[in-house]
Amino acid sequence: MDSFAVFGNPIKHSKSAEIYALFAHEIGISKKYNLKLAVQDNFNYLLHNFFNLGGLGANITSPFKENAYFLCNQLTERAEKARSVNTIKKLKNGTLLGDNTDGIGFISDLKRINWLDNNNQITSHEHEDEEPITNILLIGAGGAAKGILPILLTTITTCHINIVNRTFSRAQELTSYYQEIGYKNISCLPLHKLRYDTNKYSLIINATTSNIHNTIPKIPYFLITPDTKCYDLFYTKQDTLFITWCKKNGSNYCSDGLGMLVGQAAHSFFLWHNTFPTIDPVINHLRSVFYM
Repeated sequence: MDSFAVFGNPIKHSKSAEIYALFAHEIGISKKYNLKLAVQDNFNYLLHNFFNLGGLGANITSPFKENAYFLCNQLTERAEKARSVNTIKKLKNGTLLGDNTDGIGFISDLKRINWLDNNNQITSHEHEDEEPITNILLIGAGGAAKGILPILLTTITTCHINIVNRTFSRAQELTSYYQEIGYKNISCLPLHKLRYDTNKYSLIINATTSNIHNTIPKIPYFLITPDTKCYDLFYTKQDTLFITWCKKNGSNYCSDGLGMLVGQAAHSFFLWHNTFPTIDPVINHLRSVFYM
């Protein structure tokens, strides 16, 4: 019987089972973790059946994170704010606790690669007397963006986040939600109007699925400078298309989302087992055996 599993579609490419096995080996835990392919019509049934048959914890990946939000009996504060769940734990009373570890995994990775300092500010390679406000461009308004927004807004307190999305109404909806719950340092802009944007962005985050479709977000090249940090939540064996494009346009600081993947998995593992595993050896292992 599977004690843990990840649900998604597609799911064959998922590294979650391998990551869990490496964490479990380090801690000395022997539990079975498997991949579960679902579709919209059977996701709810498969998830509840998994827990009814003895499942202890589940990871949820695209495109079911928002579905999972509504299937949990309790939610952590970060899941509540994100309105999206990527980790579920079955509590001793049989109820399901929903969490979202994407954001804390993302922040952990920014610290790991030294893009975030001890004061939770984006590290600067320019003049220290510049404006304290850090502009962040978030491309995408789907589940991935929802997962990282709450912790970005609460951790990097001097930032201003500008959201762009292919469907502008989704960016507007996301912006309005956070403004209504008290965050004023967030705005949105139609994608085509970025060409007139005069903001200087310290961090640009690709939270779209453009890589899956072999495309890149249509943002102006002049937003990229040598000091612009460009982070793609997606990851591949080589540089993602987005990272390749950012490097071509001059960025000296680029990272894919493998570190975030392992980071969020570590926080999921901690929720389930109350023990935090070591992250770096797992990232290094995955890099060495990448088979995407």
